[in-house]
Amino acid sequence: MYRLFLCLHYLRSRVIAYFAVLGVALCVAMMLIVVSVMNGFLDKVEKAAKGLFGDIVVEAGAGGMSQYDEFIQELKEKVPEVQAASPFIQTFGILQVPGTVYRQIVTLAGVRLPERAAVSDFEQGLWVQKGIGEPSFDPPVSLMQQRVQDHLGLIARLERELAKGAPYSSQTAQDLAERLGRATYFSESALGALDRYAPVQPVVDRFQQELARQEAKLGAATQAGAASQGVTPEGPTAEQIEKLQQQLGELTETSGYLTNDYHAILGLGIEGLMFRTPDGQVIRFLLPGDKITLTLVPMGRRMTATVTPNTATFLVVDDARTDVASIDSSIVYLPFDTLQLLNDLGPEYGAEDNRLINPARTRQIHIKVSQNIQGEAQLRRVRDRIQDLWVDFLERCPWAGRDVEVRTWRQQQAGVVEPIETQRTLTVIMFGIISMVSVVLIFVIFYMIVFQKTRDIGVLKSIGASSGGVAAIFLAYGAAIGLAGSILGAIGGYFFVRNINPIQDAVDRWFGFRVWSREVFMFEMIPNEVRLIPALLIVAGAIVAGLLGALLPAWRAARMQPVEALRYE
Repeated sequence: MYRLFLCLHYLRSRVIAYFAVLGVALCVAMMLIVVSVMNGFLDKVEKAAKGLFGDIVVEAGAGGMSQYDEFIQELKEKVPEVQAASPFIQTFGILQVPGTVYRQIVTLAGVRLPERAAVSDFEQGLWVQKGIGEPSFDPPVSLMQQRVQDHLGLIARLERELAKGAPYSSQTAQDLAERLGRATYFSESALGALDRYAPVQPVVDRFQQELARQEAKLGAATQAGAASQGVTPEGPTAEQIEKLQQQLGELTETSGYLTNDYHAILGLGIEGLMFRTPDGQVIRFLLPGDKITLTLVPMGRRMTATVTPNTATFLVVDDARTDVASIDSSIVYLPFDTLQLLNDLGPEYGAEDNRLINPARTRQIHIKVSQNIQGEAQLRRVRDRIQDLWVDFLERCPWAGRDVEVRTWRQQQAGVVEPIETQRTLTVIMFGIISMVSVVLIFVIFYMIVFQKTRDIGVLKSIGASSGGVAAIFLAYGAAIGLAGSILGAIGGYFFVRNINPIQDAVDRWFGFRVWSREVFMFEMIPNEVRLIPALLIVAGAIVAGLLGALLPAWRAARMQPVEALRYE
């Protein structure tokens, strides 16, 4: 009982102990803020990487893999953890904007929509089709018009605010005004193009549907004729299909509207095609309704000295974001079949008999597993099953592809995730070392208290207090300071992290200083989530720090003899 009494008495009577509590609180708050923000960054990057590639990636070598649809079907049937899978092609190209000198090297991604939405979180980052469960490369023109009109409204509002006097320097305000003026011009141009496309889109869609039906009938008739020894039943002819194709081509040429196999979705962040205001609003220069030209060197089945680049024009219909600047700033999404042909991965047929010589190929298959699979260890077990299934599939289809590797999304994106994890670890270690000042502070304070309380220690020892009991007083004292400081620091750190974005905005308004620039980073906000487990570990670490700081002074007090303590009293 005397131990608790003296511990509480020292806490109340010693003002210097409050400084120790304050030091511990500051260290705990600092550690909690750093760990929470760094964990938030890592979570966003991991979520974006997982959303882009799915949970597991099957990747082929230079020649790609064929029979991918058959393998996907087997995956769904034989691996119950697999929920969805979709082929994926990735290559590089040069993006040009017709009528300008703009050129940019980009990554071209061939995807199937809406399959892509079933495998990843792709639809969550779309602008025009945001909230649509099954996005496509052919959204209604009316929806694109609405988005562009909203964009014009945003620009007009920003121009009005700028005219009233925005809290920027004169140079920043002038640059922003010029950019907004350019964005207004491009937005009005895109809106005019969409107005011309609105009556054409349903006509083109009907032509495409009719063409698809006629081609399907012709294929069925051809197969039936082969099965009945050359007697072909009545049905559409190749000449009729060619005429439909010609009519469709004339319609798209006169109207300027392209068929949906030549529509593109831009990554939100490609340099020169958008910018972000100091307050974080996204202003686009290239919008739905505009056209781009893409040039790529076919890198599919073969690479020779005589390879000719392929160039095609695409209509922009949407843009997408993953919240990872390195991805969004360099990617253009295209229809899978179109990029497959442009990249020399499409099917090859004989010149004389039109017989299939080489089947179509893909570069990757992205797989989504059930939500019950949690953690990298479980995901790797599913990966191993998929790898075994591929080996078995290859025995039955040896031409499907040899250089095939199955990896989890974390293995696929190790070059992106691991540096951030390393940076987080180094930052935590650095701030942990800085936080050791709390241990030193408690040690100095307790050493001074032991020195001042020599008489009290002597009296306690002389009336029968044990060495362990005396040591326990100061250890409990240290633990109490660590507990009090950690609680205060955890509360302060929690509220700081939760309000870190308003705090930064206030600092920017008052002092003109901004750590987090929305013009540079593609995250809308600084991560502000606090995890329970790291917070508890930090609190526990602070209590241990208090005990460590009090350990040596407590040992000295325990070893003190009553005669020595009371010698000069």
